[in-house]
Amino acid sequence: MHAHMQTLNCFHHASHRLPVVYRYPASKLEILRDKAQMATSLSKSNRDLPNTTSQRSKGTAGSVAVENPLHERRRPSQGQLTQAVVFPSPVPIVDIGVNLVDYSFRSDLRDVLQRAYDANVRALVVTGTCVHTSTAAAQLCDAQRDSYPLFFTAGVHPHNAKKCNDTTLGELRRLAAHPRCVAIGECGLDFNRNFSPPDVQEKWFEAQVLLAKELRRPLFMHCRDAGKQFANILSRHMPLPAAAVVHCFTGSRQELDSFLQLGLYIGITGWICDDRPERGGPELASLLCSIPRDRLMIETDAPYLAPRSIKPSRARPGRNEPALLPHVLMAAAAAIGITPEELGKSTTATACRVFGLPGDTLGLQHHHEDGVE
Repeated sequence: MHAHMQTLNCFHHASHRLPVVYRYPASKLEILRDKAQMATSLSKSNRDLPNTTSQRSKGTAGSVAVENPLHERRRPSQGQLTQAVVFPSPVPIVDIGVNLVDYSFRSDLRDVLQRAYDANVRALVVTGTCVHTSTAAAQLCDAQRDSYPLFFTAGVHPHNAKKCNDTTLGELRRLAAHPRCVAIGECGLDFNRNFSPPDVQEKWFEAQVLLAKELRRPLFMHCRDAGKQFANILSRHMPLPAAAVVHCFTGSRQELDSFLQLGLYIGITGWICDDRPERGGPELASLLCSIPRDRLMIETDAPYLAPRSIKPSRARPGRNEPALLPHVLMAAAAAIGITPEELGKSTTATACRVFGLPGDTLGLQHHHEDGVE
Protein backbone atom coordinates (compact mmCIF):
# COMPACT_ATOMS: atom_id res chain seq x y z
CA MET A 1 0.00 0.00 0.00
CA HIS A 2 1.31 3.47 -0.86
CA ALA A 3 2.50 5.35 2.18
CA HIS A 4 0.50 8.39 1.17
CA MET A 5 -2.79 6.47 1.29
CA GLN A 6 -4.39 7.14 4.64
CA THR A 7 -7.25 5.10 6.03
CA LEU A 8 -10.57 6.92 5.80
CA ASN A 9 -11.99 6.26 9.22
CA CYS A 10 -15.42 7.50 8.25
CA PHE A 11 -15.76 4.42 6.03
CA HIS A 12 -14.09 1.97 8.42
CA HIS A 13 -17.19 -0.15 8.82
CA ALA A 14 -19.23 -1.53 5.95
CA SER A 15 -22.50 -0.42 7.51
CA HIS A 16 -21.49 3.24 7.64
CA ARG A 17 -23.86 5.63 5.92
CA LEU A 18 -22.90 8.73 4.02
CA PRO A 19 -23.26 12.11 5.72
CA VAL A 20 -26.71 13.61 5.56
CA VAL A 21 -25.77 15.78 2.59
CA TYR A 22 -25.58 12.62 0.48
CA ARG A 23 -28.52 10.79 2.02
CA TYR A 24 -31.95 10.71 0.53
CA PRO A 25 -34.52 10.80 3.33
CA ALA A 26 -36.40 7.51 3.38
CA SER A 27 -39.55 9.36 2.37
CA LYS A 28 -37.88 10.78 -0.71
CA LEU A 29 -36.61 7.37 -1.73
CA GLU A 30 -40.19 6.12 -1.49
CA ILE A 31 -41.38 9.07 -3.55
CA LEU A 32 -38.81 8.34 -6.25
CA ARG A 33 -39.76 4.67 -6.38
CA ASP A 34 -43.45 5.61 -6.56
CA LYS A 35 -42.74 8.06 -9.37
CA ALA A 36 -40.78 5.47 -11.31
CA GLN A 37 -43.61 2.95 -10.93
CA MET A 38 -46.14 5.60 -11.88
CA ALA A 39 -44.13 6.51 -14.98
CA THR A 40 -43.97 2.86 -16.02
CA SER A 41 -47.72 2.49 -15.57
CA LEU A 42 -48.26 5.74 -17.44
CA SER A 43 -46.19 4.54 -20.37
CA LYS A 44 -48.11 1.25 -20.46
CA SER A 45 -51.46 3.05 -20.35
CA ASN A 46 -50.44 5.38 -23.17
CA ARG A 47 -49.78 2.48 -25.49
CA ASP A 48 -53.46 1.51 -25.24
CA LEU A 49 -54.72 4.99 -26.13
CA PRO A 50 -55.34 6.36 -29.63
CA ASN A 51 -52.66 8.72 -30.92
CA THR A 52 -55.13 11.54 -31.48
CA THR A 53 -56.57 13.83 -28.85
CA SER A 54 -59.72 14.37 -30.90
CA GLN A 55 -62.81 12.19 -30.99
CA ARG A 56 -65.50 12.29 -33.70
CA SER A 57 -68.69 13.74 -32.21
CA LYS A 58 -71.76 11.65 -33.06
CA GLY A 59 -74.14 13.38 -35.48
CA THR A 60 -71.76 16.22 -36.44
CA ALA A 61 -69.41 16.75 -39.33
CA GLY A 62 -66.61 18.16 -37.24
CA SER A 63 -64.40 16.99 -34.42
CA VAL A 64 -64.71 17.88 -30.80
CA ALA A 65 -61.47 18.10 -28.81
CA VAL A 66 -61.50 15.66 -25.93
CA GLU A 67 -58.82 16.18 -23.30
CA ASN A 68 -56.70 13.10 -22.69
CA PRO A 69 -55.08 13.41 -19.25
CA LEU A 70 -52.55 10.71 -20.17
CA HIS A 71 -51.62 12.13 -23.56
CA GLU A 72 -48.34 13.70 -22.47
CA ARG A 73 -45.81 10.97 -21.77
CA ARG A 74 -43.35 11.92 -19.08
CA ARG A 75 -40.22 9.79 -19.09
CA PRO A 76 -38.59 9.21 -15.69
CA SER A 77 -35.30 10.97 -15.03
CA GLN A 78 -32.01 9.10 -15.33
CA GLY A 79 -31.78 8.98 -11.56
CA GLN A 80 -35.27 7.51 -11.24
CA LEU A 81 -34.55 4.87 -13.88
CA THR A 82 -31.31 3.94 -12.14
CA GLN A 83 -32.88 3.82 -8.70
CA ALA A 84 -35.47 1.36 -9.98
CA VAL A 85 -32.84 -1.17 -11.13
CA VAL A 86 -30.17 -0.79 -8.44
CA PHE A 87 -29.43 -3.71 -6.15
CA PRO A 88 -26.56 -4.05 -3.66
CA SER A 89 -23.51 -6.19 -4.24
CA PRO A 90 -23.25 -9.02 -1.68
CA VAL A 91 -19.76 -7.76 -0.76
CA PRO A 92 -18.02 -4.36 -1.04
CA ILE A 93 -16.79 -3.75 -4.60
CA VAL A 94 -14.63 -1.18 -6.38
CA ASP A 95 -15.36 0.58 -9.68
CA ILE A 96 -11.87 0.90 -11.18
CA GLY A 97 -12.94 3.11 -14.08
CA VAL A 98 -15.63 5.79 -14.06
CA ASN A 99 -15.67 9.10 -15.97
CA LEU A 100 -17.18 10.96 -13.04
CA VAL A 101 -16.13 14.40 -14.27
CA ASP A 102 -18.26 13.93 -17.38
CA TYR A 103 -20.80 16.71 -17.94
CA SER A 104 -23.72 14.28 -17.53
CA PHE A 105 -22.98 13.97 -13.79
CA ARG A 106 -22.90 17.69 -12.99
CA SER A 107 -26.52 18.10 -11.95
CA ASP A 108 -26.89 15.11 -9.60
CA LEU A 109 -23.41 14.02 -8.52
CA ARG A 110 -24.40 13.76 -4.87
CA ASP A 111 -27.24 11.40 -5.70
CA VAL A 112 -24.97 9.37 -7.98
CA LEU A 113 -22.50 8.87 -5.13
CA GLN A 114 -25.27 7.96 -2.71
CA ARG A 115 -26.71 5.37 -5.08
CA ALA A 116 -23.23 3.91 -5.54
CA TYR A 117 -22.73 3.61 -1.81
CA ASP A 118 -26.15 2.05 -1.34
CA ALA A 119 -25.22 -0.52 -4.01
CA ASN A 120 -22.14 -1.44 -1.90
CA VAL A 121 -19.73 0.17 -4.37
CA ARG A 122 -17.28 1.39 -1.76
CA ALA A 123 -14.59 3.16 -3.82
CA LEU A 124 -14.36 4.75 -7.26
CA VAL A 125 -11.34 5.39 -9.45
CA VAL A 126 -12.14 8.48 -11.54
CA THR A 127 -10.61 8.32 -15.01
CA GLY A 128 -8.45 11.14 -16.33
CA THR A 129 -8.36 11.36 -20.14
CA CYS A 130 -6.39 14.59 -20.63
CA VAL A 131 -4.69 17.18 -18.45
CA HIS A 132 -7.98 19.05 -18.03
CA THR A 133 -10.08 16.06 -16.92
CA SER A 134 -7.25 14.71 -14.78
CA THR A 135 -7.08 18.06 -12.99
CA ALA A 136 -10.86 18.07 -12.58
CA ALA A 137 -10.67 14.54 -11.15
CA ALA A 138 -8.06 15.66 -8.60
CA GLN A 139 -10.28 18.57 -7.58
CA LEU A 140 -13.27 16.25 -7.24
CA CYS A 141 -11.28 13.93 -4.97
CA ASP A 142 -10.31 16.91 -2.84
CA ALA A 143 -13.90 18.09 -2.60
CA GLN A 144 -15.16 14.65 -1.53
CA ARG A 145 -12.22 13.52 0.60
CA ASP A 146 -14.28 13.46 3.81
CA SER A 147 -17.42 12.03 2.22
CA TYR A 148 -16.63 9.29 -0.30
CA PRO A 149 -13.51 7.24 -1.17
CA LEU A 150 -12.62 8.70 -4.57
CA PHE A 151 -9.27 8.18 -6.31
CA PHE A 152 -8.17 9.14 -9.80
CA THR A 153 -5.85 8.48 -12.71
CA ALA A 154 -3.83 11.12 -14.56
CA GLY A 155 -3.15 10.65 -18.24
CA VAL A 156 -4.00 11.31 -21.87
CA HIS A 157 -6.41 9.06 -23.78
CA PRO A 158 -5.32 8.12 -27.32
CA HIS A 159 -8.19 10.21 -28.71
CA ASN A 160 -6.55 13.27 -27.13
CA ALA A 161 -2.95 12.45 -28.04
CA LYS A 162 -2.95 15.04 -30.83
CA LYS A 163 -3.47 17.75 -28.19
CA CYS A 164 -0.31 16.87 -26.25
CA ASN A 165 2.57 19.35 -26.20
CA ASP A 166 5.84 20.06 -24.40
CA THR A 167 4.06 20.80 -21.12
CA THR A 168 1.91 17.66 -21.00
CA LEU A 169 4.30 15.31 -19.22
CA GLY A 170 5.17 17.96 -16.65
CA GLU A 171 1.50 18.47 -15.88
CA LEU A 172 0.94 14.72 -15.53
CA ARG A 173 3.98 14.41 -13.27
CA ARG A 174 2.55 17.17 -11.06
CA LEU A 175 -0.86 15.47 -10.91
CA ALA A 176 0.73 12.10 -10.13
CA ALA A 177 2.09 13.59 -6.90
CA HIS A 178 -1.46 14.10 -5.62
CA PRO A 179 -2.18 11.69 -2.73
CA ARG A 180 -5.31 10.36 -4.44
CA CYS A 181 -3.68 9.69 -7.83
CA VAL A 182 -3.37 5.90 -8.14
CA ALA A 183 -2.23 5.42 -11.76
CA ILE A 184 -0.97 7.01 -14.98
CA GLY A 185 -3.63 6.90 -17.66
CA GLU A 186 -6.01 6.47 -19.35
CA CYS A 187 -3.38 6.00 -22.02
CA GLY A 188 -2.95 3.58 -24.91
CA LEU A 189 -3.91 3.06 -28.54
CA ASP A 190 -7.23 3.22 -30.39
CA PHE A 191 -6.90 2.39 -34.08
CA ASN A 192 -10.64 1.78 -34.41
CA ARG A 193 -11.52 5.46 -34.65
CA ASN A 194 -8.14 7.17 -35.01
CA PHE A 195 -9.26 10.51 -33.58
CA SER A 196 -5.51 11.10 -33.27
CA PRO A 197 -3.07 9.83 -35.95
CA PRO A 198 -1.65 6.37 -35.09
CA ASP A 199 1.96 7.57 -34.95
CA VAL A 200 0.98 10.37 -32.54
CA GLN A 201 -0.92 7.89 -30.37
CA GLU A 202 2.12 5.60 -30.22
CA LYS A 203 4.45 8.47 -29.32
CA TRP A 204 2.39 9.65 -26.37
CA PHE A 205 1.47 6.18 -25.17
CA GLU A 206 5.14 5.28 -24.94
CA ALA A 207 5.88 8.59 -23.21
CA GLN A 208 3.30 7.79 -20.53
CA VAL A 209 4.64 4.25 -20.11
CA LEU A 210 8.06 5.77 -19.45
CA LEU A 211 6.54 8.29 -17.03
CA ALA A 212 4.82 5.52 -15.08
CA LYS A 213 8.07 3.60 -15.01
CA GLU A 214 9.96 6.66 -13.75
CA LEU A 215 7.40 7.32 -11.03
CA ARG A 216 6.90 3.63 -10.26
CA ARG A 217 3.14 4.01 -10.67
CA PRO A 218 0.53 1.65 -12.12
CA LEU A 219 -0.70 2.11 -15.69
CA PHE A 220 -4.38 2.39 -16.61
CA MET A 221 -4.58 1.60 -20.31
CA HIS A 222 -6.88 1.58 -23.34
CA CYS A 223 -6.47 -0.72 -26.34
CA ARG A 224 -8.84 -1.06 -29.27
CA ASP A 225 -7.96 -2.69 -32.58
CA ALA A 226 -4.28 -2.13 -31.86
CA GLY A 227 -3.25 -5.21 -29.90
CA LYS A 228 0.01 -5.93 -31.73
CA GLN A 229 1.41 -2.39 -31.57
CA PHE A 230 0.16 -2.03 -27.98
CA ALA A 231 1.98 -5.17 -26.86
CA ASN A 232 5.13 -4.20 -28.78
CA ILE A 233 5.40 -0.85 -26.99
CA LEU A 234 4.92 -2.43 -23.58
CA SER A 235 7.37 -5.25 -24.36
CA ARG A 236 10.13 -2.72 -24.99
CA HIS A 237 9.82 -1.46 -21.42
CA MET A 238 9.36 -4.68 -19.47
CA PRO A 239 9.57 -5.33 -16.64
CA LEU A 240 7.35 -2.57 -15.32
CA PRO A 241 7.86 -1.62 -11.65
CA ALA A 242 4.11 -1.53 -10.96
CA ALA A 243 0.91 -3.14 -12.25
CA ALA A 244 -0.58 -2.32 -15.64
CA VAL A 245 -4.31 -2.66 -16.33
CA VAL A 246 -6.04 -2.98 -19.71
CA HIS A 247 -9.35 -1.37 -18.90
CA CYS A 248 -12.62 -2.19 -20.71
CA PHE A 249 -11.13 -5.23 -22.41
CA THR A 250 -13.12 -6.26 -25.51
CA GLY A 251 -10.38 -7.94 -27.54
CA SER A 252 -9.80 -11.39 -29.00
CA ARG A 253 -8.43 -14.53 -27.36
CA GLN A 254 -5.10 -13.88 -29.08
CA GLU A 255 -4.93 -10.38 -27.60
CA LEU A 256 -5.93 -11.67 -24.17
CA ASP A 257 -3.20 -14.32 -24.25
CA SER A 258 -0.67 -11.69 -25.31
CA PHE A 259 -1.67 -9.33 -22.51
CA LEU A 260 -1.63 -12.04 -19.86
CA GLN A 261 1.84 -13.15 -20.97
CA LEU A 262 2.99 -9.58 -20.34
CA GLY A 263 1.59 -9.80 -16.80
CA LEU A 264 -1.20 -7.30 -17.42
CA TYR A 265 -4.43 -7.03 -15.44
CA ILE A 266 -7.83 -7.00 -17.15
CA GLY A 267 -10.81 -4.72 -16.49
CA ILE A 268 -14.31 -5.87 -17.52
CA THR A 269 -17.24 -3.48 -18.07
CA GLY A 270 -20.93 -3.73 -18.94
CA TRP A 271 -19.86 -5.05 -22.33
CA ILE A 272 -20.15 -8.47 -20.64
CA CYS A 273 -23.90 -7.80 -20.21
CA ASP A 274 -24.53 -7.44 -23.96
CA ASP A 275 -25.83 -10.69 -25.43
CA ARG A 276 -25.76 -9.49 -29.05
CA PRO A 277 -23.22 -11.66 -30.96
CA GLU A 278 -22.30 -8.82 -33.32
CA ARG A 279 -21.18 -6.71 -30.34
CA GLY A 280 -18.88 -9.41 -28.98
CA GLY A 281 -20.44 -9.81 -25.54
CA PRO A 282 -20.87 -13.61 -25.76
CA GLU A 283 -17.29 -14.00 -27.01
CA LEU A 284 -16.02 -11.87 -24.14
CA ALA A 285 -17.99 -13.99 -21.67
CA SER A 286 -16.33 -17.12 -23.05
CA LEU A 287 -12.88 -15.66 -22.34
CA LEU A 288 -13.38 -14.83 -18.67
CA CYS A 289 -12.47 -18.31 -17.46
CA SER A 290 -9.05 -17.82 -19.08
CA ILE A 291 -8.25 -14.81 -16.90
CA PRO A 292 -6.54 -15.67 -13.60
CA ARG A 293 -8.82 -14.63 -10.76
CA ASP A 294 -6.17 -12.35 -9.25
CA ARG A 295 -5.79 -10.45 -12.54
CA LEU A 296 -9.44 -9.56 -13.08
CA MET A 297 -11.25 -6.38 -12.00
CA ILE A 298 -14.63 -4.80 -12.76
CA GLU A 299 -15.68 -1.31 -13.80
CA THR A 300 -18.58 0.64 -15.28
CA ASP A 301 -16.78 3.11 -17.59
CA ALA A 302 -19.79 5.30 -16.77
CA PRO A 303 -21.54 7.23 -18.20
CA TYR A 304 -20.98 4.78 -21.08
CA LEU A 305 -21.93 1.10 -21.46
CA ALA A 306 -25.06 0.85 -19.34
CA PRO A 307 -25.67 -2.89 -18.76
CA ARG A 308 -27.93 -4.28 -21.46
CA SER A 309 -28.94 -7.05 -19.08
CA ILE A 310 -31.42 -4.49 -17.72
CA LYS A 311 -34.64 -5.30 -19.56
CA PRO A 312 -36.97 -4.24 -21.01
CA SER A 313 -34.94 -1.57 -22.78
CA ARG A 314 -37.32 1.21 -21.72
CA ALA A 315 -36.32 0.48 -18.11
CA ARG A 316 -32.61 0.84 -18.90
CA PRO A 317 -31.02 4.20 -18.00
CA GLY A 318 -29.39 5.95 -20.93
CA ARG A 319 -26.60 7.06 -18.60
CA ASN A 320 -24.54 4.42 -16.84
CA GLU A 321 -23.35 5.09 -13.30
CA PRO A 322 -21.35 3.31 -10.56
CA ALA A 323 -24.49 2.05 -8.80
CA LEU A 324 -24.97 -0.37 -11.71
CA LEU A 325 -21.63 -2.12 -11.13
CA PRO A 326 -23.38 -5.09 -9.41
CA HIS A 327 -24.95 -5.89 -12.80
CA VAL A 328 -21.43 -6.31 -14.22
CA LEU A 329 -20.45 -8.41 -11.22
CA MET A 330 -23.44 -10.72 -11.69
CA ALA A 331 -22.85 -11.21 -15.42
CA ALA A 332 -19.12 -11.83 -15.00
CA ALA A 333 -19.67 -14.30 -12.15
CA ALA A 334 -22.21 -16.21 -14.23
CA ALA A 335 -19.80 -16.37 -17.17
CA ILE A 336 -17.04 -17.77 -14.95
CA GLY A 337 -19.34 -20.10 -13.05
CA ILE A 338 -18.77 -18.79 -9.52
CA THR A 339 -20.88 -16.82 -7.07
CA PRO A 340 -21.02 -13.02 -7.19
CA GLU A 341 -19.70 -13.00 -3.63
CA GLU A 342 -16.59 -14.97 -4.65
CA LEU A 343 -15.90 -12.74 -7.61
CA GLY A 344 -16.64 -9.57 -5.65
CA LYS A 345 -14.11 -10.49 -2.98
CA SER A 346 -11.38 -11.30 -5.48
CA THR A 347 -11.89 -8.26 -7.72
CA THR A 348 -11.97 -5.91 -4.74
CA ALA A 349 -8.84 -7.47 -3.26
CA THR A 350 -7.09 -7.10 -6.62
CA ALA A 351 -8.16 -3.46 -6.98
CA CYS A 352 -6.88 -2.66 -3.49
CA ARG A 353 -3.55 -4.34 -4.23
CA VAL A 354 -3.04 -2.85 -7.71
CA PHE A 355 -4.04 0.72 -6.89
CA GLY A 356 -2.87 0.80 -3.27
CA LEU A 357 -6.35 1.41 -1.91
CA PRO A 358 -6.65 1.10 1.88
CA GLY A 359 -8.56 -2.12 2.49
CA ASP A 360 -10.12 -0.99 5.75
CA THR A 361 -11.69 1.91 3.86
CA LEU A 362 -13.87 -0.76 2.29
CA GLY A 363 -14.52 -2.70 5.47
CA LEU A 364 -12.03 -5.37 4.35
CA GLN A 365 -9.64 -5.33 7.27
CA HIS A 366 -10.29 -9.04 7.93
CA HIS A 367 -9.84 -10.29 4.35
CA HIS A 368 -6.12 -11.03 4.51
CA GLU A 369 -6.73 -14.34 2.78
CA ASP A 370 -7.84 -12.40 -0.30
CA GLY A 371 -4.65 -10.38 -0.45
CA VAL A 372 -5.87 -7.20 1.20
CA GLU A 373 -3.59 -6.06 3.99
